Amino acid sequence: MGNGSAKYTGAGIVTSSEGGSLADVAVEIAHHDLQCLIFQDEALFRDELSAISFCSEMRTCKINVLWSARLDSLPTRVQLHAMRLAGCQHLELSLPVEEADQAYDLVREYGFDMTLRHPDGTPYAVDVPDYTVAEREAVCGIFPDLHTAQFDLAVAYFKARRYRDVMLPLAKSMTLGFPANELCLNLLACLSAAKHYPEMAAGLLKQARYGNSHPVVDKNADTLRSWVRNGGDVRGIRLLLEPARASLKMA
Repeated sequence: MGNGSAKYTGAGIVTSSEGGSLADVAVEIAHHDLQCLIFQDEALFRDELSAISFCSEMRTCKINVLWSARLDSLPTRVQLHAMRLAGCQHLELSLPVEEADQAYDLVREYGFDMTLRHPDGTPYAVDVPDYTVAEREAVCGIFPDLHTAQFDLAVAYFKARRYRDVMLPLAKSMTLGFPANELCLNLLACLSAAKHYPEMAAGLLKQARYGNSHPVVDKNADTLRSWVRNGGDVRGIRLLLEPARASLKMA
């Protein structure tokens, strides 16, 4: 399979195809206004050099989306670095036990969300913990100008209730071109609600609902509207935070 031999098949799914190209995929992304993709074919990333070249071509084609990939071979650091730079957020790894142990540490080092499975598809009985603030800061040290790494750090600060620290990485993420603007606005709304500014939160959620609204935005807007309508104490409301990677998990 040649480099960049990929085809968009609809519903955010990309597969390997000798008759397709990443340039064609880029056209489909623009046509459908896509923000997320799932690269469903393990063959796209099985060979290290081909995978690195594929990711480089994605950047050349200016494909700026959040994406997930399936892997059935142990990735290298260089490969993971290239995939993260190209926008990959989530990895579904089907590996034997000895390789899964190695992959876990490597994947965490670069800040990916992950699902671990045995080669037969059976999930490993292991809970993958959330990233700590220190881990997210370390990832930003590797990728200081990567919008997804900055967004993940902003989310980590919010979860740790370090509200004063959220804005710097979030603003940097937006400046660098984070592709899911509604998730940035949703995080700002969550921050406003946490600081007891419900009207500001409502305005941000209204902005976030323009265009391709994420389901969590709609749910938060409905929750906030219902809370205010019923005379609830808005100081006690907590909105749902949706990390970008949650949109990328495969069935």
